[in-house]
Amino acid sequence: MTRYILNCLTREKLIVFSWGFHSPVALNNGLQFNVNGFIFNGIIQVIYNEGTDLFDLKFIKNNKVVILLPNVQLEELIEVLDDLIEKVDNYEERVKKEYSLL
Repeated sequence: MTRYILNCLTREKLIVFSWGFHSPVALNNGLQFNVNGFIFNGIIQVIYNEGTDLFDLKFIKNNKVVILLPNVQLEELIEVLDDLIEKVDNYEERVKKEYSLL
C-alpha cells in the first residue's frame, strides 16, 4: 500500500514537490512524509482504510495530530492535500516573493 500511495502522489510531481515533500516512511497500510508548505509544516500520514476503501489523512505537528481528515477518495487525494499544505489565495504572488522571482 505504501508504494501504491507514493505512486499516486508522484503522478503530480510538481504539486507534490511544491509541498517540500521529503523523508517518506512506510507505515502499516500507509505512507508518512514531511512537508514544508505555505500553510502547513510538519508530518503527513496517508493511511488506507480497507473498510471504506478510502484514505484517512493525519497532519501532525509536535507529535500531536492537529488535523484528522477521514474518508478521502483517491481522486481527491492530491487536491485535498494541496489545499491544506500549500495552496494560499495569492499562491502565484507568494511563490514569486518566496523565491525572489519578482
